[in-house]
Amino acid sequence: MPVRSVAAAYRNEEADLLPFYAAWPRELLTNRLVTGECWPGLAQELAAYQSSIGNPPPDLGESFIVTGQQPALFTGPLYTVYKIATAIRLARQISDKHGIRCTPVFWQGSDDHDFEEAHSATVLTKNHEPMTLTYNPMHDVAGLSMYRVPLDASVHDLVDRAADATPGSEYREEVRAFLHDSLSAASSLADWSARIIARLFAGSGLVIFTSECQSARKAARDIIEKEIREPLISTRLVNEAGTQLAALGYERQVSKGETDCGFFLDVHNRRCKVTYQDGMFHAPSVELRFTQDQLLGVLEEEPERFSPNVALRTVVQQRLFPTAAYVAGPGEIAYWGQFKPLFDLFNLQMPVVYPRAQCALTTSKLNKLKNKLGLDGASTDWTSPDDLITQAMRSGASNPLVAAFQSRRASVELEMKALEAELAKAPVPAPTLTERVVTAFDNYERMLLRADETRYETVKQQVTRLCNTFSPFRKPQERVYTIVSFLFEHGWDLVPRIVREIEIERFELNEIEL
Repeated sequence: MPVRSVAAAYRNEEADLLPFYAAWPRELLTNRLVTGECWPGLAQELAAYQSSIGNPPPDLGESFIVTGQQPALFTGPLYTVYKIATAIRLARQISDKHGIRCTPVFWQGSDDHDFEEAHSATVLTKNHEPMTLTYNPMHDVAGLSMYRVPLDASVHDLVDRAADATPGSEYREEVRAFLHDSLSAASSLADWSARIIARLFAGSGLVIFTSECQSARKAARDIIEKEIREPLISTRLVNEAGTQLAALGYERQVSKGETDCGFFLDVHNRRCKVTYQDGMFHAPSVELRFTQDQLLGVLEEEPERFSPNVALRTVVQQRLFPTAAYVAGPGEIAYWGQFKPLFDLFNLQMPVVYPRAQCALTTSKLNKLKNKLGLDGASTDWTSPDDLITQAMRSGASNPLVAAFQSRRASVELEMKALEAELAKAPVPAPTLTERVVTAFDNYERMLLRADETRYETVKQQVTRLCNTFSPFRKPQERVYTIVSFLFEHGWDLVPRIVREIEIERFELNEIEL
């Protein structure tokens, strides 16, 4: 039995999933809304932080739409932009619908320490090819949170390589100058990422939050304390919810090790995993161990050394902001389905999980090329270039031999199916004739179509261009290319246009023609 996708089932409001979530997304615009006040002192800290990264002073409302992502080179893949754009649009809709101030917040996971996930960015070059740029620091950054990862001069070279390799326009030098200036002003990879996001969404009302701030540490303190006093409680609850989802046939997105604690500990500025076994807490990467009283003592004296894992971060978020909804990607939707028991544990209201918009950026030239090749259907699979070449060759074929083959093939396949149906009554098993014949026909048709070598090479180049644009490395565009790839040609107005044009109520792929 195939494993069911939690994200797909959630978007379709399949009833057996509802117990794992707060409500369906549509209820945000009807009668369900979380309101309240932020954590004491958070407003002042947010104001100071916005000022430091060039963002306007925050206008905090009575309710919040939050989304988040870890910092990354050039802000990471496009889906980060789409998450924020969805949060902005959703906050505006809620404000209009409920007559309150609803504020969009981007939670930058700057205490995340997965540098391997953050140090590369991919751009689409003038030659219609993906080019990956990678930051390799001069110093050891293993285990460092992103707000501690330094930037060296080599990143300026990456800016110039991106600017020179991608399509440009009169906006190229303005964007290049901002990237260099903001890079020079930034104190870390996280700081630079935040400065770029502030510029991308200037004037939108977006508030940028950074997870290493003092308010986050204070809000997390008693949550971490409970984790120390009741070891592994959150791990058990998350795993139990995963087991319940699996029993319904769904994928289990989060599977924590039975000894993994729900928090990390900074040791010499390195973020270390903590486990609990044999009555002791361990930081295995640095070979440290603590009794319960010793770790509680560290928490009392140095609470800033502790940070929540991905599960407990959602609880800390709710403590800090009265969050009506969290805008999530497909993977996040799945793991939020295992977190509801944590909100119950800490007596907090779980926010609605709202699917982010999915998007593909295109151009009129690319759309004309898709149409010309007969590849303009919404269900086109850009991850299968060989199949697309055959499809394009077939749709544009003018060879009479190809036309005759295709016409006769259809009638032969009908006859084979009829024969198989008759043979099903026979006392011995019938061979899978149709399957074998179809495979043979496919192979011959491919050879026949590609006999026109000149046309084949032309179509191959055109399909490769389309696949490189929409499915680089056989992945969706939004999971590979960075927004910076498109800024040099389209300028700073690109992101406000995305915010205006995406549809957030239909959970289907948006296509925006640039």
